Amino acid sequence: MTLATLACASGVGLFQTAGPDELAAQLANRVAAALNTALAERGVASLALSGGRSPEPFLRHLATLPLDWARIRVTLVDERWVPVEHPDSNAGLLRRCLPQALETAQWMPLYQGISPQADAEQVDLHLAGWLPLDVVVLGMGNDGHTASLFPGMPGLAQALAVDAPQLCLAIPAQAGRAERLSLSGRALRTAGLQLLAISGDDKRRTLIRALESRDAGLPISAFLAPPLDIYYSPPG
Repeated sequence: MTLATLACASGVGLFQTAGPDELAAQLANRVAAALNTALAERGVASLALSGGRSPEPFLRHLATLPLDWARIRVTLVDERWVPVEHPDSNAGLLRRCLPQALETAQWMPLYQGISPQADAEQVDLHLAGWLPLDVVVLGMGNDGHTASLFPGMPGLAQALAVDAPQLCLAIPAQAGRAERLSLSGRALRTAGLQLLAISGDDKRRTLIRALESRDAGLPISAFLAPPLDIYYSPPG
């Protein structure tokens, strides 16, 4: 079955673009519109963003759009346990792509520099006052992971659960991956607008497999339901 057919059957929206640049622009416009709606309705808005390499064009486009960042709360869906100066830091990516926004926004980094567990506990306490989130932007790896919720990791089912005991989790190092911090399924699924942005044939095939099988071993499967919308582009 096609991605469009499976997305429709699952009740999730699908926006297919001509390429990564169009995806970045459409995604940024969608996020900005949702944040402006929240600001108009409640005077404050909250946004959780993904890191890595793929989001950079989207983030740079978002930086050009008219938003009152002083009234927007910004955090990450996950982070490697490294300081902002480290080349793998997602916070560093946001600082490079959204410099003025982060200077103005209510910014909550996941990395606090104490220890992974202590940092997760601090973020948990702070994030509780932000819920529900307004917008969450997720990515996905070829293995079906999203945020830092990986296939086969200990405690995966609990981490993905709507009633997960924690909002932020310390993810131990394993399989060559550094220690990480990640928002849980409970935190991520509070968002009124949940967006998944992917590009390329490999990720499309993984997403199709997740939609077809609802395989609990693919963490992205836990999010493939309304109010999620998928933005997909072929490789650039």
